[in-house]
Amino acid sequence: MHDALTNILFVLFLFGIAILAVSLFFYYRMLQQRTFIDIARSLGFRYYYRSYAIPRRFDFLRLHRRGRGRHASNIFLGRHAGSETVVFDYMFNRGLSTGKKWYYGSFSVMYHGRNCPSVRIFPKTMLPMLGAVVGYSEIALDGHPLAKHFSVYTTNTAFARSLLREPLVNYLSHHPGQSLEIDALWFALGSRNNLEPEDLPNRLKQLEIVRTLLSL
Repeated sequence: MHDALTNILFVLFLFGIAILAVSLFFYYRMLQQRTFIDIARSLGFRYYYRSYAIPRRFDFLRLHRRGRGRHASNIFLGRHAGSETVVFDYMFNRGLSTGKKWYYGSFSVMYHGRNCPSVRIFPKTMLPMLGAVVGYSEIALDGHPLAKHFSVYTTNTAFARSLLREPLVNYLSHHPGQSLEIDALWFALGSRNNLEPEDLPNRLKQLEIVRTLLSL
């Protein structure tokens, strides 16, 4: 009888810990969301918690990060340095049941307004998540300063090489975990890390810098 009571109390103890952990998780999410909202207001942006439309809006998500459950969250919409700008977390999954794996990241996207070919500059650490980059030619980077950390894919080799000038190469070399993806009208900076509230001003500054370096 004593052993049975001890087991019941132990189970109740574990159940209480589980409830506390879940409560703390949702409380943290609520505080984080409030902080995101405050930062968005201070910067003149609009904040949205979740969107299933954004993954269909941008080619760099629609073509290279396919999977189930695709959606954006912690979305900031507004204008920065005179251009339409979107910053958001992104996630999707691949596999079924016990083999399901979720992939996470975040993106800062800015409108550049030019009808240009597509270029993908991916950190090598990001390639396993992307899978095959279909429809793009890979540029040989033998001896190039970016060769150690990046792979470059494009629909127009001459255009891509014209972008790989020293200022942009220096920027990318100092941000080896960041992708740069250029399409007609938009370009994006990607990270495998999710957004933190204090990240937004720096993400916007990076967009402004890279737009200048691209001369788009």
